[in-house]
Amino acid sequence: MNWSKIGRVLAETLKSFGRGDIILRLRMDKLFPFILHLFILAWISIWLSYKIEQTMLKMETNKATIEILQIDNAKKTFDIVELSRISTVEKMLQDEGSRVKAPDKPADILKK
Repeated sequence: MNWSKIGRVLAETLKSFGRGDIILRLRMDKLFPFILHLFILAWISIWLSYKIEQTMLKMETNKATIEILQIDNAKKTFDIVELSRISTVEKMLQDEGSRVKAPDKPADILKK
């Protein structure tokens, strides 16, 4: 085994790699369209994975926001239902000093 020949071949390979003609030396110039196509497909796959990950992150964030808003909606609905009770309205009117109150007897039907 001649180490000087191996060193020379290795040096020539590194030089051709540096010059950019390694593809021609390895006779891969015929495969270049396929390599380019493979590179483009790999890049599209990585880009789509990134976009899917961003969409999933946004979905999780929106899901947490929806849960918080549902809790707030339930609280506000409860408050509104409580405010529509006659007893609550009477108490609020008394607190404000009004003399208005719920009728003691039902209203009479007027005839024409």
